Amino acid sequence: MKKSTIILIAIVYIASIVVISVFGLKAKIFGEVIPVTAVECLNKTDRDAFVEKLDDITTINLQYKGPGSIENPNEGTMLQLVYRVLPDNATNKKVKFEYNESLTRLQFVKDDKGNDLGLILFSGTGIFHVQIMATDGSQKVADVYINVYP
Repeated sequence: MKKSTIILIAIVYIASIVVISVFGLKAKIFGEVIPVTAVECLNKTDRDAFVEKLDDITTINLQYKGPGSIENPNEGTMLQLVYRVLPDNATNKKVKFEYNESLTRLQFVKDDKGNDLGLILFSGTGIFHVQIMATDGSQKVADVYINVYP
């Protein structure tokens, strides 16, 4: 082999070592699935609701002011559930709201596609148990008890 060929191979070899050490070999995983580790209710006490948190259970006390209605949002009794899915970079952050659907005194508002928005309209008093559940199969839930009193 010629001397120039050996020198060229040595230069390419040293340059590749420098380039790899500067930029590194970064592995990127495509299609990585990050599961939900927790779901939490973030509702805070305000002028309409008093919120208590004990361990992983949230209790929301709400005074009944009449039937809730989407057409008149300033009248009636309604509650917007605020939640957070952890970790923030979870692959599927969708949730569903599990509750006793035979109860007629509460109604969840849905969007045009049929997804629950977390807005609850109340048409009577009572204690309601709602679970905010991750839909990614991890079975992570946040338990919320809503006490609508007269």
